[in-house]
Amino acid sequence: MRRTPRVVVAAAVALAGVLGLGACAQIPTSGPVRVSTADQDPQADLALLPQGPTPGAEPNLIVQGFLGAAVAAPTSPKEYQTAREFLTEDAAGTWDPYASVRVVREPPMPDPFETGINIEGVETLEVVVRATTIATLDTAGAYTEVADPRKVGYQFTLTRVGEEWRISGLDNGVLVPANLFANQFRATRLYFSAEGEDAKNLVPDLRWFPRNSWRLNAVEELLAGPPEWLQGATRSLFPEGTQLVSPTIQEADGDEPVAVRFSEQISSATAAQRALIAAQISATLSEGAGRTVPVDLFNGTNRLAVDAADVKLPATIVQAMFLKDDQLYRIEEDGRPVEHDLPVDLSAMDPTALAVSPAAIPIVVRDGTDRIVNVSADGGDSPDRIIEGPDLAAPSVDKFGNTWTSGGTNDLRVLPASGAEVTVPAEWLGGRKVVSVSVSPEGSRIAVVSHAPSGTQVQVAGIVRNEDEVPVGLAPPLTVAGPVDGVEEARWSGLTTLSLLTRNGDGVSGVWTAGVGGQAGAGGQSRQLPGLTDVRQLAAGVTDQGLLVVTKDGDLEHEETGVWQPLVEDVDLVAYPG
Repeated sequence: MRRTPRVVVAAAVALAGVLGLGACAQIPTSGPVRVSTADQDPQADLALLPQGPTPGAEPNLIVQGFLGAAVAAPTSPKEYQTAREFLTEDAAGTWDPYASVRVVREPPMPDPFETGINIEGVETLEVVVRATTIATLDTAGAYTEVADPRKVGYQFTLTRVGEEWRISGLDNGVLVPANLFANQFRATRLYFSAEGEDAKNLVPDLRWFPRNSWRLNAVEELLAGPPEWLQGATRSLFPEGTQLVSPTIQEADGDEPVAVRFSEQISSATAAQRALIAAQISATLSEGAGRTVPVDLFNGTNRLAVDAADVKLPATIVQAMFLKDDQLYRIEEDGRPVEHDLPVDLSAMDPTALAVSPAAIPIVVRDGTDRIVNVSADGGDSPDRIIEGPDLAAPSVDKFGNTWTSGGTNDLRVLPASGAEVTVPAEWLGGRKVVSVSVSPEGSRIAVVSHAPSGTQVQVAGIVRNEDEVPVGLAPPLTVAGPVDGVEEARWSGLTTLSLLTRNGDGVSGVWTAGVGGQAGAGGQSRQLPGLTDVRQLAAGVTDQGLLVVTKDGDLEHEETGVWQPLVEDVDLVAYPG
């Protein structure tokens, strides 16, 4: 039997080749430029329009054209039709571009060409493309940064079909260069109702969808229900079996509502449920639109009556607070420091961390590392030791008045607003020392920083509560900021954004922003803020007031038009509510 000769060829793929563009694209040349910690996703105006295979193209050019067509698909009217033209008929029928998206640091690059290769008479060969994967996107649009990015080779098998080369073997999914990812995939926050009596509080979950189908994908994922990391903390309001009956969801003109058509099961939802479902979808479709997008719900072609729902998005509504010379101060909206009304004297304590409830009280201080004190008890006249033990993490106080900390590994400790201390188990913290906890403004999510010999992890999980809003468990976690080392502290600074304080072995600090599900406005990736190398502590909130830092010299600073400006000198601690 004669065997078909096989050789390995490396494809020469540069950026222009990866795009494989055969048409012009307009790029905006005007508009404001600003540096900000905001977590909004700028809307792209660039559509990539690929060309199909060129007759007689060499194997490396076929791979190059395929990669470009696959990258262009999320904004191309033809979607993946052009990319499939580079494949054999069998491969085109089995290749699943939606199986995964690999976000790569650089345009996929080849190994050097091997010299002396003659492919004349060869029927099958392989092309290897190399790229460094920095993040992945799964079929539900969930973005995960790779903790240890490494360059790997992706193999393509090519076969002659008549006189032309076509790809006959390849992995499912697509490779997308990082600098094009946010142009092709839209950051979209899904909103789920909080569990319990808090159903009108909407909890965000950031996903990334192809720009030419993001509305449809978003509603499909709302129908699929909360992700694993929010199970028990949020819920689906759709009646079981409800499906979309329209293959598209079109953007409406002006102030016209967007029509969303469901199967007959939607009619079994109560009036209150329909109101919240419409509000969920409206909040999801409104981000980046510059307006509130109204939504009409349909049972097939029959429009359903929907009342307005008074829903709330997460927000920090109480001013930041700081400690100076054993006295508490608050920061007014205009940045002025004002002495707090609470007559607190902390001169007998060693304050090492400060936390305040979104409900204004309690205000708690960690005294040293082995006790947490409620300094607002009895109007500040009688500070009350509420949690004691070794190695207590800096506390966080949620909107229900529950004080969170940890005294070691495996579990979190919580003192409810009324009642005895409870332990919240978390198997995923086994063998890890918790060093930071931060509850989100709506009280449904918690960010946990933990250390182990294997390294630092930042994880976010949904909080499961009982009927009295006392936490009883945590959902399986979502890992955030995988590539960021040496994290000491994490604080909520946006709807789905965390601000992180890091420190290396030489004691040099860094401040990062990282997205829960990828960072909108930064192409998904965590990013370090420049110039912050001497930070002792940070405070953040879901507020326009922005990030606050305390330097090693005790200067309280805030960001103003990209420059860090001093507010107050000789500050010990600072905290936003939460």
